[in-house]
Amino acid sequence: MANLAGLTIVSISVYCVARCIYLLFFHPLSKYPGPRLAAISGAWKTKSQASGAHVFEMQDLHRKYGDIVRIGPNSLSFATAEAYRDIYGHVTAGKKKFLKSSMYEREEPRITSVRDPVVHAQQRKALSNAFSAKALRDQEDVVHQYVDLMVEQLGKFGAGGQKPVNATDAYNWLTFDIIGDLAFGEPFGALAEGSNYWVDLVLDSVLFGTLAQRMKNKPWDRWMIPFIWGREWNQMQEKYDLNMSLAKEKARKRIEMGDSLKRQDFFGHLIKKNEINEMNLLGNAITLIVAGSETTATALIGTTWYLLKHPHYLATLTEEVRSTFSSPEEITGDATAKCQYLHAVIEEGLRVFPPVSAGLPRDCPGAAINGEYIPAGVTVSCENYSMSRDPRYWEDADSFRPERWLSDEFGDDKRAFQPFSTGPRACLGINLAYLEMRVTLAKVLFAYDLTLVSQEIEDWNHACKSYGLWKKADLLVKFHPRKTA
Repeated sequence: MANLAGLTIVSISVYCVARCIYLLFFHPLSKYPGPRLAAISGAWKTKSQASGAHVFEMQDLHRKYGDIVRIGPNSLSFATAEAYRDIYGHVTAGKKKFLKSSMYEREEPRITSVRDPVVHAQQRKALSNAFSAKALRDQEDVVHQYVDLMVEQLGKFGAGGQKPVNATDAYNWLTFDIIGDLAFGEPFGALAEGSNYWVDLVLDSVLFGTLAQRMKNKPWDRWMIPFIWGREWNQMQEKYDLNMSLAKEKARKRIEMGDSLKRQDFFGHLIKKNEINEMNLLGNAITLIVAGSETTATALIGTTWYLLKHPHYLATLTEEVRSTFSSPEEITGDATAKCQYLHAVIEEGLRVFPPVSAGLPRDCPGAAINGEYIPAGVTVSCENYSMSRDPRYWEDADSFRPERWLSDEFGDDKRAFQPFSTGPRACLGINLAYLEMRVTLAKVLFAYDLTLVSQEIEDWNHACKSYGLWKKADLLVKFHPRKTA
């Protein structure tokens, strides 16, 4: 018996050593550089993603190893505009498509996770009317309603500039209420209450869902991920379950309301399409809540941080807003679209702090990426954060420089700017997001002078953690009511 046990141990050891040798020296991806641990195991990527520093580590790896980095036994990461186009862009006739990896599979099919291109196209078509130009005009009044409420509440929460306000929370409450009304016909009440327990659940739920999916597909992770997180793992699972339950309850309530709403909301467009069944509706309820609130809030707070760290840019933008508009009522979507400096600030904020920061994995069908043939079955991705700060594409790449968007003087290659992705999976809500950002920043700066409370914070960006979406650090700001002559 002892001999059998010993033989088993020796056999397993020999297999593991042989597998490591194969992966390191003979695997089709062995020619690509990267961490040795990543070449032989998914443990490196799991640990990196769980740390919240994955996008920063990927940026360091690409600067060290180059455009193609091996980040798993069968995974490659790219960081060029050409690779981004090849992986995520529209595929020409006759060529195979890059499908979303198995990491995206969910029990409830939703537009952001469904892998089948045909099913995705059906869901996208059902939602497209909700994001049309006509729909955007109808939605603008709702956006103004909650932006105006936030501007009012900032004065109350901050006691007229005497107390700091956590701007991270304020922007999350704003976008959460907006998407609640636009998607389901009623707000979540976050701005009115100055808090909302559901807002706090969302990001932990996204993180848990991503890591849990890795556990489902990779046996190694089934023990490693809970080990890394310890007791917090069970708490995250409880938050995930509660978030799913609340979203489904919200969806079912909206389904029961049918066509009774005077204004068509996002969910109403889905309900009208018979091909979208109840399981799809429930899954897309979660998507609308997360994608419709978290990403825009991230863009707003990231841009606000960079403005506060560069007072001359903040002063220039404030001057543009106050010289253009004489009252809050004049601040509309169309009017703010003509504010060139406001547009430049928003674009630069999206570049240096892209809301969806990490690479989005795809299964390669066997195709050329960045001019190099990659075998079928390899998981590939392109790092948005790394690309948006690559000095080959951007002059003074790590600096916040809004003026780069006002002329061609910088010589930047804006193909590397992809905050809303591209191709058939590009963000449907891009126009709504820009509307919210323009109107919010304009109305806040029209009403308040902003000062950063935590002056000792040198790099708020790196204080945030990235789990695909950002878990944003607090940002304490004093909102001083504007002094008028």
